[in-house]
Amino acid sequence: MIYVVKDVHDPVRDQKLAQYVMNVHTGENETKEDKDELDLETLKNFINYCRLNCGPRLNGEAAKKLQNQYVLMRQSVAELERSSGKKGAVPITVRQLEAVIRIAESLAKMRLAPFATGRDIDEALRLFKGSTMAAASAGALSGVEGFESASDQEDLNRIERQIKRRFLIGSQVSEKSIVSDLTKQNYPERSVTKVLQIMIRRGEVQQRMQRRMLYRVK
Repeated sequence: MIYVVKDVHDPVRDQKLAQYVMNVHTGENETKEDKDELDLETLKNFINYCRLNCGPRLNGEAAKKLQNQYVLMRQSVAELERSSGKKGAVPITVRQLEAVIRIAESLAKMRLAPFATGRDIDEALRLFKGSTMAAASAGALSGVEGFESASDQEDLNRIERQIKRRFLIGSQVSEKSIVSDLTKQNYPERSVTKVLQIMIRRGEVQQRMQRRMLYRVK
């Protein structure tokens, strides 16, 4: 999920936030205990237990509901693109479908439930639409991986091809030299760095020697 963080000027909210920060640094917050609030150690133990012992999956109701909603979202985006003649801000693909599934399963995991239900799907879709889709509609996802325009994606693909020609499998080179070489070829430095980070996340490249050197794995 992607939420847009805005610095909204609100005197009342700013006063409350400033007071809270002051209390943290003066120790006043430590004397105010909420009887319904979990202590940090209990929360850590609960999260660790969830990770080790709970692996919920979608039940039949949830799977069917999400399947239908996915098809509807795809259709809505396609209709909007046809009517506007423009590419949709959010590419509703399997990647987004899997993101919603992970959210729903996480909601079930917090309850220590073996299955995510239709209610979990409803909440996961609400969160997804209120975060990622809302951010895209506001034009706030420019440059974010997975939400590039077709033109931007082609530029990234071109940079990746250049990197692979310059950086053979089994070889090692400094990140600084790759960035320097490609920026001299008029590729934006930010885009080059972004492609390298994507390749690292995909396991194609490893960082070595305190991240100064890159090793091409595949």
